[in-house]
Amino acid sequence: MTVANRYGYVSFSRPQLTAELDRLVESAARWRPVAGRTIARFDLRAWAAERRAGFDLSPAPAPDPGDPTAIAGAIVDVLLLDRYRRGPAANLLDVRAEAEALIARRVEAGEPLEIVIPSFPGRPSNPLTHVRAQPDLGEAAAFLRLWQISEHVRTFYDPGLRFVISLDGRAYAPFYGYTPQVFEPYPGDLRRMLDAMGVGDAVRLVDLQALVDERADEFRALHEQVTDELTVQWADPDYAFRDELVESMKLGVNTAAIHAAAIKLVKYYDAAQDVTTAITRMREAVHSQAFATAFAYMCFLVTIKRMELLARKFPGALRGTVHPKPGQYSPYLVRETTKIVPWHGVAVMRPDGGVDCVYESEIFEAPERYTAVFVDGEYTPFYYEESV
Repeated sequence: MTVANRYGYVSFSRPQLTAELDRLVESAARWRPVAGRTIARFDLRAWAAERRAGFDLSPAPAPDPGDPTAIAGAIVDVLLLDRYRRGPAANLLDVRAEAEALIARRVEAGEPLEIVIPSFPGRPSNPLTHVRAQPDLGEAAAFLRLWQISEHVRTFYDPGLRFVISLDGRAYAPFYGYTPQVFEPYPGDLRRMLDAMGVGDAVRLVDLQALVDERADEFRALHEQVTDELTVQWADPDYAFRDELVESMKLGVNTAAIHAAAIKLVKYYDAAQDVTTAITRMREAVHSQAFATAFAYMCFLVTIKRMELLARKFPGALRGTVHPKPGQYSPYLVRETTKIVPWHGVAVMRPDGGVDCVYESEIFEAPERYTAVFVDGEYTPFYYEESV
C-alpha cells in the first residue's frame, strides 16, 4: 500500500537522462576532441541588448493607472502567458485572488512585485552533467528571461518585477557532500554577470544560509523535532516519496570517489577482480550516499517551511519555484524547450542563436556537432556552439 505524502512542498529536479550509455561508449571508441576556439571576451551587455530587441512584449495590457486591483490583475495575466509560465496555469490560478491582493498592496506602495525563488545552488563539477564550476551562458540566458518578464510588466507598471533568488548552495553543501568553500565564488560571479548585463534591477540575490543563520536557535530546535518525525516516516517501507527523492539525489550528490573508482575499474582493469561485485558495491555506495542526502535535504526543507523562513523575510512577495507546484509561480528559465536548469548542465548556442542547457555528456555523445567557445583566460567553455 502506497503511503500518502504529507510533504508535497519538498521539491526536487528529476534527472532528464536518456539511455545514453551505448552512445557514449561508441563515441569513446572513435573519440576525437571537441573543436574549440577562444574569444577575447564575451560582451554580455551587447548580447543581452541584441536579444532584447527581439523580445515579444505582447499583449500590451493597459489597465487604469490609478486602479491597483486592475494593475495587479494585468500582472497576473502576464505571468500566466504560456511563454513565461512553466507548469499548469492552475498552480497560480487557484490562488489568483490572494496573489492579486498581495500585488495590489505593492502597487499601492509604488513598489516592484517581488517573486522569491530558492534556486541557483552552484555548479560543483560532475563529469556527467558539467565540468565548469563558473556560471556560463546558461545562467545569463536565465537572467535575461527573468528580465524579459519584468520588462513586459514595465510596459504598464513602471516598477516592474524583481525576482529574489535565494541562493541555496551554501545551505545544501554539507548534506550533498561538498566542501562549502566550493560554492563561495558562485554568488559573486552571478552578481558580476548581472552587472555586466545591466539587468540587476530585475534580479536580487540573497543567501539562504544567511537567512537561516538569522534564526539559528529556532532552526536548530525545530530541525531536531522534524528529524525525529521524518525518521518515523522514512521507516515505513511503503513510503514511495522517499524512494523517488533518493533516486533524484543520485545526480547531484557528490560522487567524486565513485567517479575515480569507475575510472580505475575501466582503465586499470584487474582480471582477478570480480567486476560484477565491484559495480554492485559502487551502486550500493551511491544509493547509501543519496539516501543520507535525501533525508537531510527533506529535513532542511520541512524545517524552513514550518519556520515560514521566506514568507516572513519577504512578506509582500509571491512564492516562486523552479519546480512547478500548486500555489507557486514557476517561470521558464532559458527557453520553453529547455529541459534542465542552467546549473545542472552547459550552455549550447543553437544555429538559430537560441540558447539551451544540456548535460555535458550529451556533447560527448556527438563531439563532432559542437565547438567549445572559451573566453580568454578560462579553462572551461563559456558555451558550446552547435553546427548546422
